[in-house]
Amino acid sequence: MKSLQQLERLKRINEMIKAQSTGSPEMLCNRLNISRRQLFKDLEIFKDIGAEIAYSRIRETYYYPNGHELEISYSFRIIPNKEIQNINGGWGLNNWQSAFFMHFADLN
Repeated sequence: MKSLQQLERLKRINEMIKAQSTGSPEMLCNRLNISRRQLFKDLEIFKDIGAEIAYSRIRETYYYPNGHELEISYSFRIIPNKEIQNINGGWGLNNWQSAFFMHFADLN
């Protein structure tokens, strides 16, 4: 559940940066109910994937200086067992467990 909360927070930060309405770092932390340290860790995630982020002291907002924007989206779905076997080349979880235990038995 924490991963989903983090994704939602990153999505919200991104929207505020795109709208250039983050406010100061302290204001943004208060709006998101996170620490200053967490804010900078989140901003570092954006930078790690290549998004340039700048801060304007005059406008008191973070923004994307090069005109690029970041799109954050995600989806979840249940994958049927037959599809999992196709993805894994016919190897389902039970096959992997059997192969592991057979290999382990051969080592002993």
